[in-house]
Amino acid sequence: MRFILLLLHLALCLPFALLCPSSCVCFPDGEVKCTGPITEIPPLKANETFRLILNATLIQVLNARCLESFPLLKRFGTSHSSLNTIHPEAFHGAVQLRSLLLNSNAISALPPRVFSRLKDLEQLFLDGNMLASLSVDTFDGLANLTELDISKNQIAKMDVGVFQTMTSLISLNLAGNLLRELPQMVFHNLTHLKSLILYSNQLETLEEGCFDHLHGLLVLMLHKNQIQEIPPRIFWHQRSLRTLTMSGNKLRSIPGESLYYLPNLTKLTLYKNPLLSLPDQLVGHMPRLQELYLYGTNLTTVPQNLFANMTGLRMLSLHYNEKLSFLPKNVFCCLPNLQKLSLRNNNLQSLHADHFSNLINIRILLLSNNKLQSLPTTIFRNLQNLAQLELSYNLLRYIAANVFMDARALRSVSLGGNQWACICRIMDIVEWIRANQKLVSDLDVVVCHEPDRLKNHPLVSLTNSSLHCNLISHSPPTIAAARHEERTLSLSSTITAITQEPHTSTSGPNSALTRTISLHDPSYSSSLSPITTEVFHVNTHSGVSGAFYDAVVIDNDPDIVHNNRHLGWVYLWTVPDPGLHNTLLMSLHIVLIVTGVILIVATAYALYHLNKVMWALGMTVTRNRIIVRRLPSLKGRL
Repeated sequence: MRFILLLLHLALCLPFALLCPSSCVCFPDGEVKCTGPITEIPPLKANETFRLILNATLIQVLNARCLESFPLLKRFGTSHSSLNTIHPEAFHGAVQLRSLLLNSNAISALPPRVFSRLKDLEQLFLDGNMLASLSVDTFDGLANLTELDISKNQIAKMDVGVFQTMTSLISLNLAGNLLRELPQMVFHNLTHLKSLILYSNQLETLEEGCFDHLHGLLVLMLHKNQIQEIPPRIFWHQRSLRTLTMSGNKLRSIPGESLYYLPNLTKLTLYKNPLLSLPDQLVGHMPRLQELYLYGTNLTTVPQNLFANMTGLRMLSLHYNEKLSFLPKNVFCCLPNLQKLSLRNNNLQSLHADHFSNLINIRILLLSNNKLQSLPTTIFRNLQNLAQLELSYNLLRYIAANVFMDARALRSVSLGGNQWACICRIMDIVEWIRANQKLVSDLDVVVCHEPDRLKNHPLVSLTNSSLHCNLISHSPPTIAAARHEERTLSLSSTITAITQEPHTSTSGPNSALTRTISLHDPSYSSSLSPITTEVFHVNTHSGVSGAFYDAVVIDNDPDIVHNNRHLGWVYLWTVPDPGLHNTLLMSLHIVLIVTGVILIVATAYALYHLNKVMWALGMTVTRNRIIVRRLPSLKGRL
């Protein structure tokens, strides 16, 4: 049965094969494809040819009425050929055409009204030619055209009315030309336009109102131009817009409220612009926005409310901003659907503990190639879906192992290229790395940066003994070396190591055994007396890191001011010895206070005596006045 069907198929195809020219392939559905060294349209069976494609031929001219002999031809194309001339009447007699493909040829000019007879034409592709201009009558008669592609030409100028008769146009592609400006009214008649592609031109400005009549526009691509500024309300009439690309321009600023009234936007690109700042009131309600690209700028920070109206955002690329050094605390407050956040290759020096706390669905967080010196312990809390984390190539010296405690879905983390300080304090994260080696994607380059004796030593192979952390041995040089290492690294706070000592007390693990050991620290002057150290047992539990055990060495050095226990660690916070300079300053401060008090008392005393003198003088003057008034009466009596 199958053999019979095959014979029938061959019998049907045989007539087409016999009538098809040697340079062509003819299909039973009426499609013909020709290629090779042909210089004109080959003779074909006119009543059975519905689609004719000429590719990579030597045809240079389309003569007058060249398609008249194909009354049923719906789609015609010649591409990647030497075609450079089209006769003004080339398409006369082919009024039935629906699609015309003339791309990737050498056409430098189009005759006026050359397409005027193609009343039913729906698609016209002229991309990849050498057209330099478009006149007002180039597309006359194409009232039913829905798709026009004139990209990758050399068009530098368009008449304002070039598209005025194309009222059915849905897609217009002008990318890859030399346009420097757009006439203000050039798109006003394209009320059905949904896609306008203008990228890779030389546009320097956009006329205010040039997009006002494009109410149904869905895609607007303006990237890779030379745009230096945009009018404040240029996008206010594009409420249906879904994709807006403005990357690769020369925007230093964007007017406030420029991105208002775009509630249906799903993709926005602003990257590779020399932006210096963004206004606080820039973005309106964008609940459907899913992708935002804002990288390669000169921004030092972003407004706190920049992403507040983007509750549907899924991917945010805020990377490769070399000057971006600060992010407001609540900048990511309102992105519950965000799945990927890239902050790599910025200049971030610190992060707030609440920066990512609301990103409950984040899966990928990229923080590599910044200048982060530390991480808050709770920085990744609530990130239960976090699977990929990059922390490589920062300035991290220590991080706590419990920083990853809430990231239960973590599958990959990079830690290499940091400035890990391999002293006793590092052992907490070392133990985590050793227990989670499969998660660390760059384990081979997670190495010590300091001290010099351990430089480039893999963190995963560190031990307490290699760091001289066994301080309860009776070897004074071991303790001295550890203290000297801490001082050499110039730590602002000293953590006195905790190490293991056998329990000898009979009171159980909660009892405290105290003893005194005399040690000499070589980092001090030889004139100093030996340092007294007390050892206290602490109650530990099975969850404490192996870096610390059940004894605390507390140095009675006068600079120790406070100690604190947290998650099995004992922190001894210290301040440097005040020294002669601070003592002199404190003495001077006390002298000034005492002097001030003395001056105040002396002034009060002087005012009191001055008041008494003034009161006595006043009484004397009053008595003298009374005597003077009585003198006349006394004289009368006499």
